[in-house]
Amino acid sequence: MHPKARSEGILVRELNGDFILYDEDAGRAHELNTAAASVWRHCDGEASVGDLAAALAAETELPADEEIVHLALAQLSKAGLLEGPQSALTARVSRRQLIQRLGLAGSVTLLLPMVGSLVVPSPAAAQSGPPMAPTTAPTNSPTNSL
Repeated sequence: MHPKARSEGILVRELNGDFILYDEDAGRAHELNTAAASVWRHCDGEASVGDLAAALAAETELPADEEIVHLALAQLSKAGLLEGPQSALTARVSRRQLIQRLGLAGSVTLLLPMVGSLVVPSPAAAQSGPPMAPTTAPTNSPTNSL
């Protein structure tokens, strides 16, 4: 398998090793932590899963483990950030199983690949402001004054 990152219609910004990707077609923003960004960046259609694991290990404190790459690829696939047949990838092991198998603990577990996604409103919707609350008409009833 030689996964290829989707680049058409994707705007990329790097922020302290993490990537923020905006998918213009889907109107979704994705945040990739350093590990997921490393895998996505090296998905050139020629690198094997083993190559991606080696690149990931060179750029992070994670071991060169192909299951970590499969976890990243599954998340990237789910977010629509890969091209071709990889678009239906699933992780072979869960994040929890990886943590247990690799003996990771504490803050090191935060290094595992993570892709967070959210829908971004269109510019027109973003400028429209919050919905207006219903108003009540003033009443002409007399008030009791003492």
